[in-house]
Amino acid sequence: MKRFSFLMLVLLLLTSCSAGNSNSDEEKKQHVIGFSQIGAESSWRERNTESVLEAGKRADYKILYENANQSQAEQIKDVRSFIASRVDLIILTPIVETGWKHVLEEAADADIPVVINDRLISKEDSDLYKTFVGPDVPIQGIQTADFLKKKYKDAPAPINIVEIQGSKDASPAISRHDGLVEGLKDDPRFQLVASVHGDFMLSKGREAIKNVAKSQDLKQVDVIYCHNDDMADGVVSYLEETDIKPGKDVTICSVDGQQSAIDLLKAGKINCVIECDPNMGKKLFEVVTDVLDGKDVPKENYTTGRVFSEYSDLTKIDERGY
Repeated sequence: MKRFSFLMLVLLLLTSCSAGNSNSDEEKKQHVIGFSQIGAESSWRERNTESVLEAGKRADYKILYENANQSQAEQIKDVRSFIASRVDLIILTPIVETGWKHVLEEAADADIPVVINDRLISKEDSDLYKTFVGPDVPIQGIQTADFLKKKYKDAPAPINIVEIQGSKDASPAISRHDGLVEGLKDDPRFQLVASVHGDFMLSKGREAIKNVAKSQDLKQVDVIYCHNDDMADGVVSYLEETDIKPGKDVTICSVDGQQSAIDLLKAGKINCVIECDPNMGKKLFEVVTDVLDGKDVPKENYTTGRVFSEYSDLTKIDERGY
């Protein structure tokens, strides 16, 4: 009888341990995150993707990653795939501002929160996502304007600007334009004489300034404002085939802070680079964790950036890593 009682006690202990392990496994269940990226159009974008995936892995999330290759239709398809897979949360980097209403309503109906990363969607649909993590992009245009007002402090009017915008309807293209206009509105000397799209790509930036040269005498242009570094690289490469010296005969301003742009800044071929840090993964997943834990989060969670220019101590700029 005593032996039987002892065996029963052992069985009860084993059952208890098994139940404990089951509860532990339940606690360790990984959250699944769907991440829709717009593409890999630049080294900045590639580093941004790496940052998000690395941070997600460190935070022990399972990431379902999709690259839309610059197609909104593909992004919408990817988001619907995440919804069908019943992910716990969706991270969306939207290629353009508009056209997201229906798919985000589908995510809301499925009770799947959406975090917008890097680029914004239209304000009309802001109630369809939980929060935004990324740069305060209009500031980048204002910072560019501040640099130009300093550089041209005593210059006579007009000061002619050519703008090489990013992709049409993309939030950074809209906001970087609006920020520049806002920053220069109190100085009528500055005139925007041409504004064309270069789709955030080196080859398209080169093509854009080449097309501007067909209708504008570039020798009468004082400033070329590029919405990203790849397009600035394209502009510089084109100008170097002419008798116009980039950074000397014409001021070049850019946004992002890639190593290629910093190298051109140090070489005197670019005059100002506004940093847009792609390494936003850590902050992004801090916010994602708060959302999944049911905590209140701000609607906007801005990342920071610096200004590098011909007035900076360029010896103190570290290797960018992208």
